[in-house]
Amino acid sequence: VRFRSCDGNKKIHFGSSEPEDFRVGEDGVVYAERSFQLSAEPTEFVVSAQDKETQEEWQMRVKLTPEPAFVGASEKDQKKIEDIIFPWQQYKHSSPLKRQKRDWVIPPINLPENSRGPFPQELVRIRSDRDKSLSLRYSVTGPGADQPPTGIFIINPISGQLSVTKPLDREQIASFHLRAHAVDVNGNQVENPIDIVINVIDMNDNRPEFLHQVWNGTVPEGSKPGTYVMTVTAIDADDPNAQNGMLRYRILSQAPSSPSPNMFTINNETGDIITVAAGLDREKVQQYTLIIQATDMEGNPTYGLSNTATAVITVTDVNDNPPEFTAMTFYGEVPENRVDVIVANLTVTDKDQPHTPAWNAMYRMTGGDPTGRFTILTDPNSNDGLVTVVKPIDFETNRMFVLTVAAENQVPLAKGIQHPPQSTATVSITVIDVNESPYFVPNPKLVRQEEGLLAGSMLTTFTAQDPDRYMQQTSLRYSKLSDPANWLKIDPVNGQITTTAVLDRESIYVQNNMYNATFLASDNGMYQRWICFQKAFFLNPKEATTCETLQPNAINITAVDPDIDPNAGPFAFELPDTPASIKRNWTIVRISGDHAQLSLRIRFLEAGIYDVPIVITDSGNPHASSTSVLKVKVCQCDINGDCTDVDRIVGAGLGTG
Repeated sequence: VRFRSCDGNKKIHFGSSEPEDFRVGEDGVVYAERSFQLSAEPTEFVVSAQDKETQEEWQMRVKLTPEPAFVGASEKDQKKIEDIIFPWQQYKHSSPLKRQKRDWVIPPINLPENSRGPFPQELVRIRSDRDKSLSLRYSVTGPGADQPPTGIFIINPISGQLSVTKPLDREQIASFHLRAHAVDVNGNQVENPIDIVINVIDMNDNRPEFLHQVWNGTVPEGSKPGTYVMTVTAIDADDPNAQNGMLRYRILSQAPSSPSPNMFTINNETGDIITVAAGLDREKVQQYTLIIQATDMEGNPTYGLSNTATAVITVTDVNDNPPEFTAMTFYGEVPENRVDVIVANLTVTDKDQPHTPAWNAMYRMTGGDPTGRFTILTDPNSNDGLVTVVKPIDFETNRMFVLTVAAENQVPLAKGIQHPPQSTATVSITVIDVNESPYFVPNPKLVRQEEGLLAGSMLTTFTAQDPDRYMQQTSLRYSKLSDPANWLKIDPVNGQITTTAVLDRESIYVQNNMYNATFLASDNGMYQRWICFQKAFFLNPKEATTCETLQPNAINITAVDPDIDPNAGPFAFELPDTPASIKRNWTIVRISGDHAQLSLRIRFLEAGIYDVPIVITDSGNPHASSTSVLKVKVCQCDINGDCTDVDRIVGAGLGTG
């Protein structure tokens, strides 16, 4: 039976007035619910179509008449087969008669899958009303006939009888689209081809199959009834729009059965599992095992096919204990100008399950650090808070910090817990004064002077500044560190620079009209600072090799600074923003104060020679930085990570070292 609404969008549910005898599927197919004898008189019942949204209902009466039993081959041949006639109409326009194709829709042929035959099984007869005057030949084309899969449908060329030769499987092919042809004995087309659609009607020949045989889910202890746990899903290869493919779920068993044998329930349509009883306690039952059943035919236990799967539900810990500091005050100290130094360890206790969000501590500063010079990291193993300096501290500006800190868990405390959600403590940090080197302003200093200046002429005066205001030191002393042509001298007390020889622009020591000399300022401590026209850090090595594919073969590099501590390491390593290809192709990671690793960021880089600039910054005050270029040979490698194309790349210009 079929129902067609005016707007074509209604969702219809079919019903039967005799549900114990006849059932109507969602696709309109009428089934016998039991075996029974039909009388010779037509059996009547009512089929209803109800709009699922508006509940509006329509009815029609069905008369069911038993087919007469034919005996003998001749009588069987007389069984009525539907005729499909090539559509046409004739009209008279003067003369003779002419034919004109009409718009005609051939109703689809519905054929159940898994038919037992016998085969070939007759379906319809294709014929033309011109077979009365002409000898015609019929044929059928399309997938299932003369195209793969071939031979499923055949046609008698004389009678036009269309037959199916084997059982069909809807899960493989749900419909066939064929085209029927009629020609005369000479092969001339006498009719326009007609389209024939054969729909394969679904039968319930597939069991539901769960996507996983074992499903894992979690639920927090103390969850209220109605808490969502997990969703299990099964699929059915049968038609999902018919009852054969409509699944229903249910729980067959629960283990263990405490504190109640029905701690969970399942939505029979969606497979959602939720809690239905209170009393989940991780300390008593840590895990539940459910056996879930899926049944098609909308869960009909008589006609539906079933399958089962296992749902394992783990009861998780909740945060019912906050972290607590082991002391009210912690102490630490740090030398000035040092960064990435741990100055204090904060310890806490927590009674929740270790290494879970309810146990893991998070620390934060609540006061005493307005400029953000400290941070607190969490040790993942001990759960301690590591107070670390992230910005240099100047003893002359700040001699002590008193920080207030708080510790709380990664997740909030469970509702109803009477403890405060966090614990607080104080951290007292003392800054240690160190002897800082003097510095020149400006540095480097540019002096313009014509050549030929006589010896003994005064050029300029350098005045260095000492940042140490609280150390008792003598005045600064000046000295010469580098003077290639020996043209200059500096007064050790006042920093006045005078010439000791005639300045000559054509000297080999003058490059691009520039002569570089370096002078040193010292206090009576251990640190010094020199002023020069150019300053540079150096990389070791200057050349390196790596494979062209992304693999663990990083290049270890070391920064070298002519300064001494604290104006040398630890160093910061960075890649420049330009050109963009540098950061796109490479990445650099600092592994210690003086060392870093350079490696590929992308999966593949073509073999060749690459210049990789690296920006290095020291820890001096003020910071000094420079850019060094590392020449990298990218090559093809064997399975051991050794280059296999050395000769080709070395020929391109990289040294054999």
